[in-house]
Amino acid sequence: MIEHPNKPTYNELINHMIDKNISFELITTDEAIQFMKSKNYYFKVTSYRSNFQKKNGKYQNLDFGYLIELAAIDAQLRRYLFEISMNVEHSIKVMMLDVIQQNESEDAYSIVHKFREKYEDFYEQTLSYLSTNSYSKSLYKKHSLNPSIWVLIELMPFGALTKFVEFYNSKYTSKKLNVIASNMKYSKNIRNAVAHSSPILINLFNNETFIKNPEAIISTAAIKFGLTRDDIQHAKINDLVALFSLNKILTSERALFHSRQNGNKFMERYNRHLDDYFTEVPSIKKFGTILNQIIDNQVK
Repeated sequence: MIEHPNKPTYNELINHMIDKNISFELITTDEAIQFMKSKNYYFKVTSYRSNFQKKNGKYQNLDFGYLIELAAIDAQLRRYLFEISMNVEHSIKVMMLDVIQQNESEDAYSIVHKFREKYEDFYEQTLSYLSTNSYSKSLYKKHSLNPSIWVLIELMPFGALTKFVEFYNSKYTSKKLNVIASNMKYSKNIRNAVAHSSPILINLFNNETFIKNPEAIISTAAIKFGLTRDDIQHAKINDLVALFSLNKILTSERALFHSRQNGNKFMERYNRHLDDYFTEVPSIKKFGTILNQIIDNQVK
């Protein structure tokens, strides 16, 4: 039991984990304390325990070293997904500016005014970012009163960009924009998680993240990745399919080949201890199998 719940000592945290049947065989308790002091904090590293089974309130076959391994894998996964997310975000901005450039019914300012009228909160959010960015003060002074679409899209965070694509698609609907807008709604969950360093490999395949009726566009993409409807009924798989679908639609063949190479390197890291640390953790094995399937099917 933790005697000081508001600020437990490291020893109290260790004793609490031992009480929950978390062992310290791969590393000593002293090494675990040093790890929490200098490399990762208690709340984050222990969040991965959600993957392990409990019996009568005690974890089964869980060593603290397993949690360290999952934290390391997750950090590398977030770096990999962040690179893909940034490529996708850039590609969407390039595509949207090209679409608007070719639309003779709009100019660089009229579409901004229409977007502001309908979604003033997202418009203001974008300008607020510009005003508080120390590197963009001159840009804010020059364009804040009447920004062009080039300025607005360049500065849009992903949430506002998602709303803008939905807005534009509602006015000038196309099959491609409809697919992109639908995928953006879900891919932003992965993008935001990796941008804020939130763990991915926790609460995998549980009922709280169950999607009863996945969108048809996501289901179609899942089939192309060799996945099933059952797979995408879990939110994180659904969101990953959306992100990698955008990557496949928007980026070049060379970039797709590069992302698959990086993905294969990551999967080597993911599988390093799959058959010893995680033999009794089906969620970790299942997630790895699905992710590997998605990565392998990136190249057209």
